[in-house]
Amino acid sequence: MDGLKSTLHGFLRGVRDSIAGFGLIFTYDTQEPSKDVSSLPQETSLARRRAAQQAEKKQKHAEQKEEDSSNNVMYRTMQCCILNGVVFGLSLLFFEYALLPALSLMMGYLLGSGEKDSRVWMYVQPVLSALFNMFWVLPIFGLSRLINTIWFQDIADSAYRQRQGQPQLISSLSKMVADIFISIFIQFLFLMQANMIRMLPLVGVSTIVSGVHMCMLQSLYAFEYRWFNMGWELYKRLSYIEANWPYFIGFGLPLTVITMYPSSMYISGCFFSLLFPIFIISANEAEPVPNTNGYSMQLFSLVVGMSNYLIHALVSRSKPPATPSKTHPTRR
Repeated sequence: MDGLKSTLHGFLRGVRDSIAGFGLIFTYDTQEPSKDVSSLPQETSLARRRAAQQAEKKQKHAEQKEEDSSNNVMYRTMQCCILNGVVFGLSLLFFEYALLPALSLMMGYLLGSGEKDSRVWMYVQPVLSALFNMFWVLPIFGLSRLINTIWFQDIADSAYRQRQGQPQLISSLSKMVADIFISIFIQFLFLMQANMIRMLPLVGVSTIVSGVHMCMLQSLYAFEYRWFNMGWELYKRLSYIEANWPYFIGFGLPLTVITMYPSSMYISGCFFSLLFPIFIISANEAEPVPNTNGYSMQLFSLVVGMSNYLIHALVSRSKPPATPSKTHPTRR
């Protein structure tokens, strides 16, 4: 009974922390309390004056950096809203619910309403949709994904510097690059795993299990920026999510429900890009609830093992074959 209460508490706390960013985004310009300069060394009046001036300069510089970080968070968030909501999202709605109906009415007016009009529109409408997707939706979707990746990182870094301090990145550059690429690869495999589970012929069960996968993946997306700035490596991030799964399932639930509802991949991607900055801020401010029931949901184990096997196979193939060393007969 206590384990069930702990699981439910972690889940509900995750849901609450997830949506907290919608309120935090408007108060993210709160400054840290200023430091008291009275604790400076009391030597001479000239030394005190110089020390006070230096402390004041450092304080103004720190406050300016915090203000810039705060403004950058809000500025980048507004840019994401404009790009994904106005440019991309409204263009899809305009084409689907304004342009196509207007062209249908115009064609009906020119050809006359009847069977001939419906038959012609049956062939014209797919062609117009294909052309719109090819020359507008796909380029804008790809460009927005690239730009969003840069802006999401900028939002996460600015929010972390303002609230947590300077990032403590992974020490080695090679480890950092390898961590990023392996993380992307594991996330791709995990997404494929969730989609395959969703296609299983188990009514209700496959949808729930796939939804749990997507909740944990959405939580990983949001928290990974913060953990990466804390210097956590990939396997520590994955094991932490698996160990505290009730909280992270609850945290990822709102974004999963929002992005799984639309039938169009483009609309789903638009919703994700539009709302994801809020969840980055939520993850930066959240305090995950530890799972006290002792059970770890190891959903990433399969894809981690698969990625390790593939990487090991690629590395072993790239190594040149060892040449046998020539041995010389010993002289007697």
